[in-house]
Amino acid sequence: PSQNTFNFLYLPYDYPRRRNLSYCFINFESEAAALAFTECWQKKRLAHFTSRKPLNISFADVQGLYANILQLKKKRVQRVKALQCQPVLFRNGVRIGLEEALQHECTLAEEIVFTVLSL
Repeated sequence: PSQNTFNFLYLPYDYPRRRNLSYCFINFESEAAALAFTECWQKKRLAHFTSRKPLNISFADVQGLYANILQLKKKRVQRVKALQCQPVLFRNGVRIGLEEALQHECTLAEEIVFTVLSL
């Protein structure tokens, strides 16, 4: 994805097998950004990987930055100590750590409630 088009990227990792699980979650800032990414990458193959399978992009059941952070908290991903295996999160275009995102969880909830109430 292009810079400033997403605020969350998570590539789950299987520690016993020492490899990723061959899927990832990306939360885009807008529907247009998600659709542009899909149009560009759907059914493409990644050149530097051994898998011959093309990418299969679909919309996740969990949508939104706040909902994705809550999902991580439920799955206890914050216990992951290796930084390279933690989710990548951005707030206002600046990368933040998982711990900071979890601390800002209440602020995110308030922003969502305010947005819904002001519609």
